[in-house]
Amino acid sequence: MLVKLAWRNIWRNKKRSLITISAIFIAVFLCIILRALQLGMYDNMINNVVGSYSGYIQIHSKGFWDEQIVDNSFSLNKDFLNEIESIDGVSNTLKRIQSGSLASLSDLSKFVFVTGIEPSKESSLTNWKKRLIDGQLLTGKSKSLNIGKGVAKYFDLKIGDTLVLLGQGYQGMQAVGAYPVSGILDLKNPTLNKITVFMTLSNAQDFLSAKNMITHLILNKQENKDEDAIALNVKNLLNNEAYEVMTWREMIPELEQTIKADSAGGLVMVFILYMIVAFGIFGTVLMMTQERKYEFGVLISIGMKKIRLIKTMIYETILLASVGVFLGIALSRPIIIFLSPIKFPEEQAQMMENMGFEAVIPFMNTYDIPLTHGFIIFFISLIVCLYPLSVILKLDPIKAMKI
Repeated sequence: MLVKLAWRNIWRNKKRSLITISAIFIAVFLCIILRALQLGMYDNMINNVVGSYSGYIQIHSKGFWDEQIVDNSFSLNKDFLNEIESIDGVSNTLKRIQSGSLASLSDLSKFVFVTGIEPSKESSLTNWKKRLIDGQLLTGKSKSLNIGKGVAKYFDLKIGDTLVLLGQGYQGMQAVGAYPVSGILDLKNPTLNKITVFMTLSNAQDFLSAKNMITHLILNKQENKDEDAIALNVKNLLNNEAYEVMTWREMIPELEQTIKADSAGGLVMVFILYMIVAFGIFGTVLMMTQERKYEFGVLISIGMKKIRLIKTMIYETILLASVGVFLGIALSRPIIIFLSPIKFPEEQAQMMENMGFEAVIPFMNTYDIPLTHGFIIFFISLIVCLYPLSVILKLDPIKAMKI
């Protein structure tokens, strides 16, 4: 009965109610779109770095991160690997060996990172097949190279062309080799695309004269598992004097700092939206309360209890907030699905790639974002409702009915 009465009261002044609903709707809609865009951008940045190359957790020989040379590599036995893979949250592991080298072709040369990988396992980290834009992926017996598209562009390389690599191998040995290019990759990270050369792990170990040695053991984590907790368990298992265990946050601190700084700015904008909607609703409620004082006085005078009137006002606020929140959530979802991912025009895309960013921004399409912001704005609406309730409690019906 009270709910029906509250619903009728809302539409007695359609203009005022529509303004209130619109304010709630716009706030919910903008908060959801803004945070979905921000979080989607952060997730894309992390996945591009973590999923394209680094992984969530890496194990190195002690001191490797400070001096990334092949001499700081380590050997890996099967028992050691089994112990690591048995840790809760670890889905699988990837072995790599990496060293800086000089790549050359004709009169062109450039610094690259030569990385030896296990092709059969690489797809579990890098979504290997989707990264290929030309040629063929490495296989276990390949003696060829897969290179980033930036390397291919610099040397104007095509499938079948030969690239010469020159570097320093293990314990002072010279590393020299000429290898055909069998595949060109888009690693979804402009910096990696310009410096990355892949070969099979065994081929790289031969090239660097580092048989059975690796520089990285990359740990993939199971979905929804915390990488920090996994890294702590790994550290407890290993001898920390011989190994270093690092998460992506430690390996790429500038990425986390960028995300934190940008996220703080985004939260400030969301907070401003919250304040705007709070003051907007409060202004509407203030006008409504002043306009209806006479009505409240009459209702109390004819016997309506204040508590019943308060309940009616609460129901009115709940109904207004519910309609606004529902519309904000309902209309934001198809917009997010339709717009995601945002692709930039060619000129802007090229400029972003030159700056080291991928020219695609996806939305984070999860249910917790709309539900969180919808609930917060709904709660704000209920808080604002306290003002008319306090007016009703203090209301003198005789004074209220005086014109």
